[in-house]
Amino acid sequence: MKPLPETKIPAMDQVLYPNLQTATLAMGCFWGAEAYFGAVGGVVRTRVGFAGGTTENPTYRTLADHIEVVQLEFNPKEVTYGQLLERFFNQHTPTKEPRKRQYTSAIFFHNPEQEEVARQVIKEAEGRLQEKLKTEMHSYKAFYLAEERHQKWKLRRVPEVLQELQKIYPDPEAFNNSPAVARVNGYVAGIGEKERFMEEMGSLGLSYPVQQVLLAHFLAQELGGFSFKL
Repeated sequence: MKPLPETKIPAMDQVLYPNLQTATLAMGCFWGAEAYFGAVGGVVRTRVGFAGGTTENPTYRTLADHIEVVQLEFNPKEVTYGQLLERFFNQHTPTKEPRKRQYTSAIFFHNPEQEEVARQVIKEAEGRLQEKLKTEMHSYKAFYLAEERHQKWKLRRVPEVLQELQKIYPDPEAFNNSPAVARVNGYVAGIGEKERFMEEMGSLGLSYPVQQVLLAHFLAQELGGFSFKL
């Protein structure tokens, strides 16, 4: 793949992110989960896929016993694993049985430190909710990337914004690895803090007219009393 001229790369994507960590979480349908975490400060990249099953190379139509997951790369200097898990538990209902195996609440820890943090956060959540959580805990084994049509699903519902970002990143892998694309996928759904959104809008690689389209979508959710909950 021919590298893009640096002047065309969104300013957010030109930042170096050393020592990133990975989190793999399941909280129901992965479309909303990817948008939700994409708008969190400190989250650099997002992708959706499948984990936790016994079959190899699952697809959306042949999931078997796999679970829909969102995988995050995050900067621990900006947001900790524990803070991500607090958001995870605040944004879905982990006390109910899932209607399908694929929508199971689950944490796939990548190392002993993540496991320890996860068990502590679960304990705190159960104390707060006064109820046993259904969230499963698994040691991370493998992640299978979902088909392209599932990546950045919220963004794909807004063609004007999608097409401009795809012109910058015509290659799907580069598109999905873009921090700016991950952030826009959240903002276009009205997710995220308004102050952060306004500060970051100019660094997302969008022209002024498309920035206004994105702003309109963000504000429409806010004015409509939108409350994102999986």
